[in-house]
Amino acid sequence: MKRGIKRLALPSLNTKHLFRMTDSTGILQHAKFSVPNYKEGYTTDDNARALIVALRLYEKTGDKSYLDLVYRYMAFLYNAYTEDGFFRNFMNYSRVFLDERGTEDCFARSLIALSYVYSSEVLDSSIKELAYVMLKRSLRNVLHLSYPISIAYAVVALSILHDIKEFSSEAKMYLEALSEKLLNFYHKHSDENWKWFSDKLTYANAIIPYALFRSFAVTEKEKYLKVAKEALDFLSGILFENGFLRVIGNRGWYEKGKERPYFDEQPIDACDCVIAYTEAYKITEEKEYKEKALKAFKWFLGENIHKTPLYDEKTGGCRDGIEEDGINQNQGAESTICYLLARLFIEELVKSEEKNKEVV
Repeated sequence: MKRGIKRLALPSLNTKHLFRMTDSTGILQHAKFSVPNYKEGYTTDDNARALIVALRLYEKTGDKSYLDLVYRYMAFLYNAYTEDGFFRNFMNYSRVFLDERGTEDCFARSLIALSYVYSSEVLDSSIKELAYVMLKRSLRNVLHLSYPISIAYAVVALSILHDIKEFSSEAKMYLEALSEKLLNFYHKHSDENWKWFSDKLTYANAIIPYALFRSFAVTEKEKYLKVAKEALDFLSGILFENGFLRVIGNRGWYEKGKERPYFDEQPIDACDCVIAYTEAYKITEEKEYKEKALKAFKWFLGENIHKTPLYDEKTGGCRDGIEEDGINQNQGAESTICYLLARLFIEELVKSEEKNKEVV
């Protein structure tokens, strides 16, 4: 398998579209083809994701242009931040927020971004201090989360903060409480043929077992590992058909006992599969997870139902999804960020395998 990984030709790193989609306020939500669509404004969701990617790119390259993006996206999160420790989400192009509080997903994704900022070893103390202030107020809200995917995002954030002295004990306490919530969902809804946390598979499904793998890494509690593996293996049996990835379609999602919708497939799901399988391989060293991580990434490059790349090497953008009659040609923020994040995870996997081969 190591030879297979070595043969994977990663496209060159192209972040032109990330910069194209970003203005002085933050990253715009949508594009019309490869042109930023001002009409749709911005979301905190996308700026939180973009903050993670920009920081990882800065850590990887040392390029100060990525640091500029880190500050811009961080400023957007601070603007969206509310006094009670939550975040507004939708902002129009006139820089006016359209909601008083964003979704649980928005809140938890923002926590992940802030956790990455505060844990970074390359950022100066001033930006990290802002992350600290925001996290201290926001963390108390995690126990109010009610949806499995939002809870999973929060667990990921807490697993990052666990390694930081200032947050370690608090983060572990919350992480275990939320992980128990996920296990309760699992035991309530799963049966012999349906091993999942609800009666419906929707978006970003793989993030839930990923979170439990992270919980196991923090706590070493086997019950988290057991459910993480069972759920991810159940998901694998659904998502991989004829040797390639087919993520759950968003036209009604996939309800237990009903017909599965195959379209539209979205990049966020492929990205979260890359992340989950990479983590599963890291913890279990089972080669099957490594192979699935690679297949999930190749979904972006053309190993999908339409045999057409979603990633556009010329623009550096990623198309918005797979529809029944072809590819959605718009290159929005979420899609592009998800591609870049998946690419960063796969590159780390490839380098790790090559290093292990050299040691052997």
